[in-house]
Amino acid sequence: MIVVWNKIGEQEENRINKSIKIVCDEAVAIPVKQCAEQFEREMKIKVSVHSKSLWDQNESSAKEEAYDLDLFAGKPTSEGFALNQIPCAFRSIIFATRKDFEPNITELVQVFQNNLTYSTAPISAKDGKLLKNSLEKAGKWEKVLKQRKKTYPSSSAAALALASGNDLDGAFMWDFSARKFDLKIHRVNELRRATETLLAGTYHSEGNRLAPMQFARFLAAPTKGQFYFAESGFVGVNGDVWAEKPSLYVYGANPIKAFILDEFDRFEKSCLISIEPHFLDQKNIALSLNLIAQSKAKKALPDLVITLSASSVTQMPDQYQLLSGTPPINNTQLSLYLLKSTRFPVSSKKFHDFLCLNQKNK
Repeated sequence: MIVVWNKIGEQEENRINKSIKIVCDEAVAIPVKQCAEQFEREMKIKVSVHSKSLWDQNESSAKEEAYDLDLFAGKPTSEGFALNQIPCAFRSIIFATRKDFEPNITELVQVFQNNLTYSTAPISAKDGKLLKNSLEKAGKWEKVLKQRKKTYPSSSAAALALASGNDLDGAFMWDFSARKFDLKIHRVNELRRATETLLAGTYHSEGNRLAPMQFARFLAAPTKGQFYFAESGFVGVNGDVWAEKPSLYVYGANPIKAFILDEFDRFEKSCLISIEPHFLDQKNIALSLNLIAQSKAKKALPDLVITLSASSVTQMPDQYQLLSGTPPINNTQLSLYLLKSTRFPVSSKKFHDFLCLNQKNK
């Protein structure tokens, strides 16, 4: 017993002595720090949060300054998010007014027709730059620039001015700033693509890979970091439920077992996500899943199902969706099905991205 208790004590001390260093934009510093405090209490891992005033900090600077995790705004690549990135929240440029303003504005022309006085951020600011780029594509930037009344250095400053005075009818700003000041949000069609994703990107060192990834997952978890982002006015993500190390339950067809197990091992080492596989005859997969789906044991449904080509599979239950673009593995065309109600949507899709990326690099 003494030996066991000593070992447990050593493990707990090792956890307490761990630390990770985070860099983020000052606009999200409050929810990130709140989340870090809870993470420290639960995981006994010290989190040091450093904020910057620019959202467009580049990833190379984060690497040079030896941060373990970089929270930055960006957009997914054509192939989805990189394997070392986890989406945590969204933000968009909108047109805001006071709550008592009527009617709802859905087109930019309504701002001009009603002769509304409005402000924008300077184009040196991230929100101003995104506004400019979006409206240039719509051919409306010059007119907006010509008729604006004021500029404010940030969305928060514009929101405060709009909420507390009558000099402006509205302002172009981040949606989270409008929510914090209880302003009315108008989703203008010309700005429908003026949206960014807050991504947590990890830069693992060999000795400290797990803790930064755990904190990134903590930020995206519905009952953890998402609470703090919502409290600060951000639109949340459909993140994984919190787990120190996610574990995916996967069904696979027997013929692919010989080569897919190697992919599972590589994925676990690369993304620190466990896979619990179960193999059975291809002809029995859909039958087994339909039986489970119709029973009271729906929680026993696997997160992912990997089969030979979809054409050879009988009708899958409605609980599953076919993920497109799954590449051939070992010269064998596979089909990958995702459980729509999986507790680990991000980790499950990451496995699909992992297969695509690996085959592309071969």
